[in-house]
Amino acid sequence: MIRVAIINDTRPTNHYGCMLVMENLTRLLEQQGVEIVWTWPVGVDWRKHKRQIKKQAKVDAIIVNGEGTIHHSENRKHARALSEFASFAKTELQLPCYLINATLHKNTAQAYEYLKAYRLIYVRDKGSLEELHSFGLTGFYVPDLTFAKAGHYVYEPSKPACVIDTALKSEIPLLKQYCQEHGFDFRSMVVARPSNANFFKSPRPFVKNIFKWLKGDRNISTQPSAFIQYLVEHEMVITGRYHTVSMCLKNKIPFVAIESNTPKISFLLDDALKNRSRIISFSELSQLDLEAFAHYSQEELKYLQAFIIRAESDIEQMIMTIIGDIQKNRPGENGYIND
Repeated sequence: MIRVAIINDTRPTNHYGCMLVMENLTRLLEQQGVEIVWTWPVGVDWRKHKRQIKKQAKVDAIIVNGEGTIHHSENRKHARALSEFASFAKTELQLPCYLINATLHKNTAQAYEYLKAYRLIYVRDKGSLEELHSFGLTGFYVPDLTFAKAGHYVYEPSKPACVIDTALKSEIPLLKQYCQEHGFDFRSMVVARPSNANFFKSPRPFVKNIFKWLKGDRNISTQPSAFIQYLVEHEMVITGRYHTVSMCLKNKIPFVAIESNTPKISFLLDDALKNRSRIISFSELSQLDLEAFAHYSQEELKYLQAFIIRAESDIEQMIMTIIGDIQKNRPGENGYIND
């Protein structure tokens, strides 16, 4: 049996999209008989815990969940940490390392130099692939893991539009105000739980998080399936969240998107719908004509259906390719076999 570890386990965030990614990844690996021996949580800089990582149970390889983390590496330590991990794994753990599900955007040349240590690199949009190629690296485009074949939801709306938050916290009050003016439901992709923040590191966010949990989030499920069911019950979705958009696309729920902290939503729509017409700016929200976005056009549906079928197939093939590479390059007595 192949034994692996996963770096950047995003389940502790209680973010529906991040949890769905991990849910699909673990399921796909386990279906192929791969044992996930241990994981390293998102947000904990592994570079400060090298000794602890070296003491972890023995595995054959390490898979790094890139998610939306590896961007603007000059100013973001977690982007640098994920880019550097493969070099550490290769030289100090003697293990092959695989980067999957990554968005790459405006990183330094040094970050891409570190990425060369990965055995295989899979990015979740063609924009990231172009940036990777511009630095002389080889990679593969496979859509986000939220598009993996799993679950079945029927779009049968019984409620008007809903609004899902954005990664840009400064704009959340604007979205809430829009909801109040139009009588729409507002929902966050992150469910408040006491574990979401640390009082000693971030006292103010911790208090706000506890208040949100006590006020109502403690009664909200953290299951991604429950969130998707919530989405399909609404006529359409307005959101600044990448994974809300991916869930809407996968389940053919009409939506309007507001770009996030990188162009990842734009890149996703380039791939899935061949246009960015469903993207608006925050300044356009007050004049938003919902009827113009309330239905998919026949052209959109044609492109979207083809994209979903291809995404499901490519994700399964990615997992099989990684497993095959691990089998060929399992560590022997003297460590990592192939450079």
